[in-house]
Amino acid sequence: MNIIFSFIIFILGAIIGSFLNCLAWRLKNHKKFVWERSQCPQCGHKLVWYDNIPLISYILMNGQCRACKGKIPAYYFWTEFFTGALFVLVFWFNWPIISLSKLVFELIVVSILVFVFLFDALYKEILPGAVWLSLAIVVGYYFFNRNIFDSAYVYGALLGFLFFAFQYFISRGRWIGGGDVRYGLFMGALLGWEKTVVALLFAYWLGALVGLLLIAFKRSKLNSEIPFGTFLTAGTLFAMYFGEYVVRWYTNIIG
Repeated sequence: MNIIFSFIIFILGAIIGSFLNCLAWRLKNHKKFVWERSQCPQCGHKLVWYDNIPLISYILMNGQCRACKGKIPAYYFWTEFFTGALFVLVFWFNWPIISLSKLVFELIVVSILVFVFLFDALYKEILPGAVWLSLAIVVGYYFFNRNIFDSAYVYGALLGFLFFAFQYFISRGRWIGGGDVRYGLFMGALLGWEKTVVALLFAYWLGALVGLLLIAFKRSKLNSEIPFGTFLTAGTLFAMYFGEYVVRWYTNIIG
């Protein structure tokens, strides 16, 4: 039964990943994302339903548009795959005692994080609407399921906001953008202050490692701009499910 549910959750995640691919492109290009058929971004060919089957269509069409034979970017496939994989991980972390509201909440949050990661990776921008929607969902969920004024989450929101606001202020926006400040507020409200620290450490360490690797392989320069929102989303995902273990490990060391 666990395997069957995992497979269903994976398919759901892949479908959501396909939608997120479409949403990112349409928002960037100011296209309607409701009641309009998907199209090839190169030739404008309207896709039929069997061209839109997550993962399978990409493989069957060999990563090419059926009409113009233009190459479909590989990130379409990988977004669908990793969204499905993340959905399965969320399901496993909630198994065997599953609260439906908690599971749905976490799947929604993960979906938005994938979108933030994707959009920032492609266009180096964290959309304000995505962050405010995430924050509203977090506040709404905590309002009905937890004490919204829990000091850990209030302090977390303050920590996340002030951490990035300070950098934005002293650098006059040269180090980070306003999207990072807004994201810090959301991150802190979601995780609480302890897990926020874990998320920030993970994001900065990962960002430094990737930056050094890019420089070492001459894929980037020292002053090149790297979409930091991708590392923040990775840090947030890590802290959501492993932050508690990291905090416990650290307190045991110093205790």
